[in-house]
Amino acid sequence: MPKSKTSIVFSLLFLLLAGTLYWDVHWELIWSAIAIIGLAYGVAKKQALPQLLLAVACLAPLSIKLSLPFAEAYLPIEFMASAAALSVFFSVVPIGNLRWYMKFPLPLFWLISFLPGIYSSDLLSTSLKFTALNGVFVLAFYYGIVLVAQRGKAVPYVPFIVALVPVTAVGVYHFAQYGFNPITISGIFKPFFYSHTMYGAVMAFIAAIALGNFRQKSLWKWILLASIILTLFSGSRAALWSLVFMLTLYVLVQFPPIYRFVLPLLALGAFFFFDGAIKVEEAFAYNNYESHDPQASLVEKSMSVTNVQTDASNIERLNRWVSALRMFEERPYCGFGPGTYQFTYIPFQEKRLENRLTVTNPNAPPPGSGGTAHSELLLQLSENGILTPLIFLLMWMRWWYFGFFSIVKRSPLLPLFLGLSTYFFHMQFNNFLNQPVFAFLFWATAAYFDYQLSSKEDELLR
Repeated sequence: MPKSKTSIVFSLLFLLLAGTLYWDVHWELIWSAIAIIGLAYGVAKKQALPQLLLAVACLAPLSIKLSLPFAEAYLPIEFMASAAALSVFFSVVPIGNLRWYMKFPLPLFWLISFLPGIYSSDLLSTSLKFTALNGVFVLAFYYGIVLVAQRGKAVPYVPFIVALVPVTAVGVYHFAQYGFNPITISGIFKPFFYSHTMYGAVMAFIAAIALGNFRQKSLWKWILLASIILTLFSGSRAALWSLVFMLTLYVLVQFPPIYRFVLPLLALGAFFFFDGAIKVEEAFAYNNYESHDPQASLVEKSMSVTNVQTDASNIERLNRWVSALRMFEERPYCGFGPGTYQFTYIPFQEKRLENRLTVTNPNAPPPGSGGTAHSELLLQLSENGILTPLIFLLMWMRWWYFGFFSIVKRSPLLPLFLGLSTYFFHMQFNNFLNQPVFAFLFWATAAYFDYQLSSKEDELLR
């Protein structure tokens, strides 16, 4: 940039700063936006997106939620993700290459499907912020990783894993301070992870990536062992069962494609032949294992998933699902607005499912409660209407087709599919795509899977 233009730009910025300070007009927000735009422009100009996303991987698990004058945000990851998203935009738009997005259209269509929900939102500002946040994650972590992959770079899993080490150390330290009391585990990973369930989901995802790669380098064997242990340590039942689900898929992928389809059908037939359905009904009717019983073993806690008689966590999850379905029945095409579930679902709760975790005031949930629909699909269904979850399921159908039925057992796509499969299971019971740490892991893996598939399909599937 010529010196004359540079001096003009700096003069305008100085005047803007002076004006925001004088009139006290949200100067923190304005200058944060200017800093993000400046960083994004510099990254795009220097083609430094791989370095920025590497920094995101290193700092994502270590980011902390802070209350800023204009919003609450996880920093520095949301700042860096916003810059990465704008950098992707700056890299693609100026060269008139908008068609580039159409090579990988489904995440973009998924974002566009938020628009009807915004239009009908009961809380417009909340919906705009929630949509913007998801837009940042998709642009930065999905399309950003696609751009990086086109330059020959892979997802920086190892730096991400290294950054989890101090988070884990903090969790163990906090847990030891509470005498390793299982009741306290939900908050031991703060201020980095807001709950043990998200930590467990991350570790299960990493375990799957490691399992798919463990034949490549011995390092992945140690990562696999550590991540399985830490998934168990997290105490998350959904994370543990997602590991079992993923390991089952891994075993099936060792067989030729036809057997991957036939063997589950045979297992299902045997299940019904030997009265498996009756045993499941009995488990739901008579199971008395409690997920929060400090005396329960790991196996007993895992088996508590079918206790819908006395386990408050399970009953409240049913309550959230029923509420989401009732919201969908009332507004099937546009929902109540992105990000609004936790503020709008209370009137839709089922009286018979009320329990000690039931929320009556969204600003003051009972201890151990909070959260939203505890289901990614039901959350999207209640907030955005039918279109958003349909597009989301279409993405999953594509990944399942190429990730399970088509690839060979040593394919580079295998670890990516296994990682995604853990969340396919977990997302039935929790939802983490609006959390920056997990959003990075999920969208980056999905992007690299789609890129590898599009660029090497003939080679990988033959």
